[in-house]
Amino acid sequence: MVERTLKDIRNALTEKTIDILAGYRKGFSGSHPPGQLVLPENLKEFGMYILGLLKSRAFKAGHEPSDRRTHTMRMLKSMGPLELSLFLYPRIIPIHSLSETDGFPNSDTGHLIVPPTIRASFSRVEEGGAYLVDDGQTCLLWLHAQVSPNLLEDLFGPGKNSLQSLDPLLSSIPVLETHLNAQVRNILAYWSSVRGSKALTVQLARQGLDGSEYEFARLLYEDRNNEAQSYVDWLVNVHRSIQLELAGQRKREDGGGGGGGEGVLEGAMAGMASMVPSWGGGK
Repeated sequence: MVERTLKDIRNALTEKTIDILAGYRKGFSGSHPPGQLVLPENLKEFGMYILGLLKSRAFKAGHEPSDRRTHTMRMLKSMGPLELSLFLYPRIIPIHSLSETDGFPNSDTGHLIVPPTIRASFSRVEEGGAYLVDDGQTCLLWLHAQVSPNLLEDLFGPGKNSLQSLDPLLSSIPVLETHLNAQVRNILAYWSSVRGSKALTVQLARQGLDGSEYEFARLLYEDRNNEAQSYVDWLVNVHRSIQLELAGQRKREDGGGGGGGEGVLEGAMAGMASMVPSWGGGK
């Protein structure tokens, strides 16, 4: 890494992604129209995970303390499949629209009914909504400025009917006898059980009040942020490069082979091999 700039490494990661998808397009999808983007059945989420890697603190553009970049890099190299998948694409659950049975055991199987996640984009966020966001390292409870006072009281207790009334240092959901409170606590307990050794604490992210709201925005990987493209724009550029590769007209931007980018990608791909996407059921 020390021999290449962050921009070079980001380009190398993107170019390696193009190589992989172009290789599949050349060898296994000749029956499709030339202008169609074709992704392997088992790698449909691959592009999204790579964009999450590019937007991680290890590689993202903009100011980031070097010790934080180094810490993130070491974490990426040591993560298992589930932890890595969450880190590259967080799971987001709207708690303001939970059904009556969400967060409780299924009467037939006994398994907890986990509500579907939504895509990591602000376009999926509803006005007045409340969302749990988990990237495997931190768990945010993001609350819209116009969130219902009744929801806040059901979740936090009597008298807690405004964002300003909530304790900004809250790290867990209080135990109450309300239906919503039990649902959210059960979901958090389930998430904690599949995290392994990492404890799960909740951090409030109140719109317009808490600095952690910026972390919520950073985790919306499908949106444009800093110098990074949105998922749609990035995928369009990748598709264009694949077409150029197939036509023999592609100009590489990784400055040649080897280097830190490919090594990082290979390490990340080793963890991706058996990943189940956390966003597969999203809307």
